[in-house]
Amino acid sequence: MKSTHLIFAAAALSSTLCADAAERYSLWPRRPAEIEQARQLIKERRPEEAVRLLLPLVNREGIAGREARRLVGSVNAPAYLSLRHPAAAVYTVRRGDHLTKIASALRCPHELLMLLNGIVDPAAIHVGQRLVYVPMRLRVEINIPRREVAVWDGEVLVSSYDITGVGQNFAVGQAADGDATVSLREGYVDGGKVSAWSPLMVCANRRLALSNGMVLAAEPKAAAQGFLMAQADLNELALLVAVGTPVHIVRKAVDIPEAAQGRL
Repeated sequence: MKSTHLIFAAAALSSTLCADAAERYSLWPRRPAEIEQARQLIKERRPEEAVRLLLPLVNREGIAGREARRLVGSVNAPAYLSLRHPAAAVYTVRRGDHLTKIASALRCPHELLMLLNGIVDPAAIHVGQRLVYVPMRLRVEINIPRREVAVWDGEVLVSSYDITGVGQNFAVGQAADGDATVSLREGYVDGGKVSAWSPLMVCANRRLALSNGMVLAAEPKAAAQGFLMAQADLNELALLVAVGTPVHIVRKAVDIPEAAQGRL
């Protein structure tokens, strides 16, 4: 009987020591409690509270920052792409207008105009028609060390997307940080380019070109001069950015003291 008690005591001690060791030496960083709290708030349909909780983590490096940015984007991006956006306004179609002209003047991507107003055929608008639009005065940051593309509205994070690959013809470490603009927004269906006037544009896969010659694409060959992204992420990004949107490219990691980052 005594030996049985000793066996159980040894097993309990071993379990405690293993748990302590796992706690101290785990390869996975501990997430801040705010991450799980924010997930729960989103499930409870309290997204504004979730975003406020995550704001101190958004600029943090590592897994905690990445998860915070994804969660904030899951709340903010749909709001920016809906009639609920506080900057949503109404434009009345005039004689001589067409959708691409209106989109350019209002800084609202024409696919977003179509989405907000339930337009299927971009050529079917008429004089006097009232169109709801959201001006997208945003900026994009391509952070190579983080492998992320982030969209900002001033100091507000709108969304964040993964860079899944860097083009083979793109030299990552040879140049300093730089600036560019979105110069071209293209749509493709079954590999063929789609005109902005085509009804197929609403279901086209997107590709973005920058003024410095770089490309954001979902096909490795097309992204050889830039960055590879998931097509679904790229399609959403294209709804947020208009031609002329400023883009900042970060090539070097920012050294942040561990004390400033807080414990992950």
